[in-house]
Amino acid sequence: MSSPEILMLTEDEMPLPMGVMAQTGSILPELTTDDLERIGQDPNAVQTRGHAENTDFLAVADVDPNKLTEAGWGIIFPSGIDPAIREALDPLIEHRRSQVGEPSLFRIFDGPAGYQDGDTVRSWLDKFSVGLATVDPSLGVPLYLALVGTPEQIPFEFQYLLDAYWCVGRICFDSPQEYRAYAEGVVAYETAAKAPHAKRIAVFNTRNLGDRATGLLHNQVALPFVSGAGSQKPLGTKQGFQLQPFLADDATKENLTNLLRAKAPGGSPALLFTGSHGVGFDAADPRLRSGQGAILCQDWEGGPVASDHLFAASDIPDDASMSGMIHFFFACYGGGCPKFDNYSRLPDGGAKQISPEPIVARLPQLMLARGAQAVLAHIDRAWTYSFQAGRSAPQIQDFRDVMIRVMKGERIGQCTDQFNLRWAVLSAELADIQRQRSFLPGQVTDAVLANRWVARDDARNYIILGDPAVRLRVEDMET
Repeated sequence: MSSPEILMLTEDEMPLPMGVMAQTGSILPELTTDDLERIGQDPNAVQTRGHAENTDFLAVADVDPNKLTEAGWGIIFPSGIDPAIREALDPLIEHRRSQVGEPSLFRIFDGPAGYQDGDTVRSWLDKFSVGLATVDPSLGVPLYLALVGTPEQIPFEFQYLLDAYWCVGRICFDSPQEYRAYAEGVVAYETAAKAPHAKRIAVFNTRNLGDRATGLLHNQVALPFVSGAGSQKPLGTKQGFQLQPFLADDATKENLTNLLRAKAPGGSPALLFTGSHGVGFDAADPRLRSGQGAILCQDWEGGPVASDHLFAASDIPDDASMSGMIHFFFACYGGGCPKFDNYSRLPDGGAKQISPEPIVARLPQLMLARGAQAVLAHIDRAWTYSFQAGRSAPQIQDFRDVMIRVMKGERIGQCTDQFNLRWAVLSAELADIQRQRSFLPGQVTDAVLANRWVARDDARNYIILGDPAVRLRVEDMET
């Protein structure tokens, strides 16, 4: 195992990705200097939010974002949606309608009001005379918005930008039956006489032999969660949660399986954090749809990845106990995969295709269809530098903030806004650095530029899978 000194990563080094290729076991491609010439610019509205004075809440000050009676709820269907999918979601739609109460704060966006091919966030909001700004639900677009369908039907980019101000989640499955299972599962959890789990958080984090990326994640994120750091106590202590650690040698496929079966000590967790490499497959590999982003467990010791090394959708046991669970999933491709790589290009400068089409990863999909309420996960590659340094707050604070808010019972769409704020701040900072690099050659190194870039896009590329209005019933949970 690498020593802690070797594990340190400085701003003078290029970022490390958190993923491996299944066929070879090699780390996913790092950035090149050519990649830095193609850094995209975020919309001005995002950068403006990074400079805003009031960044505490998305909604106007007289709206409590955790009360649906004030914040409202809406669902956005794409054009051409299968009517069977719309019908399958009826239990969730009617449940939210009754919770919101006020008809003007509850919206079903379908037909011309739904997402149309070619819509941008601005063109869609223009239909309702609303702009990208602090949300006032009374103007016609509720704070909580659930997108329905695949990233081909409603692109990831639409979700990223809309989520900069609204609380957005994506409900996406492979069949109407899975849509219905998810809808009924959320309603069952929220209306049950008793919460199905106690106040438990599980931290599952690998530290693969000789692997620098998972060593950094283990030492700089997982250990502080479990043992505390400085004046901070272990994660969840103040909220009355018991923490179940599965670190390094304990982060095995068998232990993760038992955890999801509620067979590990302490039973099934209400909140699960997993940190690991995500497994990537070549675009032509038939296993890509079922395995992209699967969790590479401690069982892997290098070389090509075998099924015994990873936890994929097919590994969810039949007797899994995930009702009401929220999963924070840190790994490359954990939430899904775009059609074209966000970071790298072909040698001729053309787009590098990494998937036949943009997809939502199968593992979180099946977890949601089997009882989980929401999964917070990453699209495309995730990077180690995102939780290490920079002039903005270290990402570990953002990780902690999300999970503490979840354990306080806040709605997941509101809990994750720190990532959107980080995206906005880093976007504005990156634009400043690019201008400085242009005007003062040699003043900004390739590594500094690369680290700022991946930190920005890493924050942007987190998405919520599931209804953004779900929350843990902490008031009803035993300790």
